[in-house]
Amino acid sequence: MKRQLIVFKVGQEEFALDILLTKEILVMGNITPVPETEDYVEGVMNLRGNLVPVLDFRKRLRARKIEQHNNVRIIIARLENKLVGLIVDDASEVIKVTDDLLEPAPDIISEMGVEYVSGIVNLNNRFITLVDLRKALTEEIFTELDEVMTVIERQREVIEQRQLA
Repeated sequence: MKRQLIVFKVGQEEFALDILLTKEILVMGNITPVPETEDYVEGVMNLRGNLVPVLDFRKRLRARKIEQHNNVRIIIARLENKLVGLIVDDASEVIKVTDDLLEPAPDIISEMGVEYVSGIVNLNNRFITLVDLRKALTEEIFTELDEVMTVIERQREVIEQRQLA
């Protein structure tokens, strides 16, 4: 079976997501911080009139931060009918892979408790970590994002009521 994957970088490592979970890839833009959230929550962005929570996927994957550069991207992913932005160091390409190019995650990965790695793509001796986005964005993270969006909606309602008064 053939699959299409979005390849992105976090630090020096290459990762991939199923293209079916990806809505679009954006150049890093304005993100409004939301106070009192987890450190991996960068804030929210306005995507054509819709507020989208944005996570620093580098922090979620516990990657070493690299120098700031022009290739930083936000992958807009759709998961369980919600949009979320994922900040990555670069999103470089779309690859087509067949099942024979996928290898299971090494035992050491699962022993370390890193459950979001669903396998390794071996593409001409180029090893790309396949990320299971549902496992990477745990229920705890979804709860945090829901709380962020609830706070923002309340603030928006208060502002609108003041403008009407």
